[in-house]
Amino acid sequence: MNFEEKLKSRKFVITAEVSPPRGVDVSSFIEKTLLLKGRVDAVNVTDFQNVGVRITSLVGSYLLLREEIEPIFQITARDRNRVAISGELLSASVLGIRNVLVLTGDYTTTGISKTAKPVFDLDATNILVIAKELEKGKDFAGKKLNKAPDFFLGAVFNPNLKPLELEILKLKKKTMVGAEFFQTQLFFDLSLMERVREKLGEEVKIIAGVTIFKSLEMLEYMLENVPGIEIPEKVMHLFRNTKDIKTLSINFSAELCQRIKESKLCNGVHFLASRPLDIVKVLDLLKW
Repeated sequence: MNFEEKLKSRKFVITAEVSPPRGVDVSSFIEKTLLLKGRVDAVNVTDFQNVGVRITSLVGSYLLLREEIEPIFQITARDRNRVAISGELLSASVLGIRNVLVLTGDYTTTGISKTAKPVFDLDATNILVIAKELEKGKDFAGKKLNKAPDFFLGAVFNPNLKPLELEILKLKKKTMVGAEFFQTQLFFDLSLMERVREKLGEEVKIIAGVTIFKSLEMLEYMLENVPGIEIPEKVMHLFRNTKDIKTLSINFSAELCQRIKESKLCNGVHFLASRPLDIVKVLDLLKW
């Protein structure tokens, strides 16, 4: 079964994300991602992560597809107008890439290239609208396509944001215009997902974001610089008072994944900003 079939058959899925390289040597990118082959159900390829210059998510996704790793092509509204977004979606379909995760994207001042000018012609919801129109055989201007693409569309959801009810309304809207699965930002409080399920029921496919902290510096950087991250003080205290943060993080991540699965509140886990080798170590502990 492919990623879509597994989700729709209620299988608990595992996804991860990788960042394309800064430069044209892709050998290390492929080598590291191959560690995940057969261990996860699909791999997100980030789209100009942290507003940095890299090869595109589309090319990265195609490189994984050639290695028989099912990709999730990420596309943000920050760097493209509706013409470019439509063109990349069509190009993805031509290359055999069906899984698409749409994001509005963080503002450029939050990343490395602070002087870059953002586009934001659309937001994530409107990208979904355009993608569904393409599936109907026409572009945003109503021009007929010679053949329509077929996507499995996803979006993101942040249960940390307040008020949560507003985020749930946004999630519902994205579902109405075409999103079939959601990947969340990192969160630790499962009661948030209980509130989400009370409002949405079980039909919406939600994959919970988890991560493996490689250092205390990474943990503190995410807390201070990544929009929408909320890390409980007890978690910060735990990591600030260990001499072996890597081992603690591997074990902590495995325990969190197990709790998420046992709660039956989510349809899978998604490893955010984690090294493939560390993900494999977590999965070895879980023995799923």
